[in-house]
Amino acid sequence: MPKARSLRIERNLEAALKPFIIASALPKILFLLQQDAVRIAFSSRKSRILGYYCPPKSQSQCESDWQQGFNSLHTISLQIDLNPYALLFVFIHEWAHLTTRKQYGNKAYPHGKEWKANFKKLFRAFHSPEIFPTDILNVIDDYFQKTSPYFEARLEEACQKYGKDRKSFARTYTNLLRQGIIIPAPYMGIQAEYILNQLQQEQQRKKEKEESQRIARMVHELNENRSERCDTPLSVKGRALAGSLPVNTIIRSNGRDFIIQEQGKPLLRLRDLASGQEARMHYLLQVEIIGNPLP
Repeated sequence: MPKARSLRIERNLEAALKPFIIASALPKILFLLQQDAVRIAFSSRKSRILGYYCPPKSQSQCESDWQQGFNSLHTISLQIDLNPYALLFVFIHEWAHLTTRKQYGNKAYPHGKEWKANFKKLFRAFHSPEIFPTDILNVIDDYFQKTSPYFEARLEEACQKYGKDRKSFARTYTNLLRQGIIIPAPYMGIQAEYILNQLQQEQQRKKEKEESQRIARMVHELNENRSERCDTPLSVKGRALAGSLPVNTIIRSNGRDFIIQEQGKPLLRLRDLASGQEARMHYLLQVEIIGNPLP
């Protein structure tokens, strides 16, 4: 008598799907898998069948207790070597079959209006440029608006731009990363993670350099304004940097009026005209000019 086998349960489903499912779509897939008892099977055999859905079998069809447990689940099978965009699209396609089966049993056609309505509804949660590139989304949008006999060819062409299978996709993804282009992808391994970290660090350094240059230009313009400033009284009221105004200018900040008593970096010394108290102000603060310098 053969030894009874037990149903293998993958306890870390997120880790199992992480290399195959687009990272930003993975939480949505895990949420779906929590709703039903579903078995996900990956096939390495390349064929024209990219995936299929199989409903649970009745107990009379099962020969053993192990088969009864294993086959009482909904089953979705996918080709493991698919381009990640095609893999995710096929998964949603098969999940729409599962939903239609639960709602209508075997009374609905496999790709009838009930299935297409479920497919369209399910896809809304995945309709995002963070999950699919825009060019692939455009092809899928055309499909949902009007079914085309050339849809599969158009989708395959759009996906193959990023690699026809997982290996070529990985090469394309890495090459684009080196160019500073990030596309939606599953976890692509240590090398891709290292390149991505380098890219993020480079972008941060570029941002800090631009900010430093902006501050340097601001200080340079301030120094130029100081060197060109003459001793004649100001004749025009307006707004200016506090550090660009001469001593004894009357200014307003936060509803209070001050007179500049002494210029300095980084703080100016002021006197509050209402209370007579001394105050300090940063030389780069923009203020309103109230009056010309006092004699």
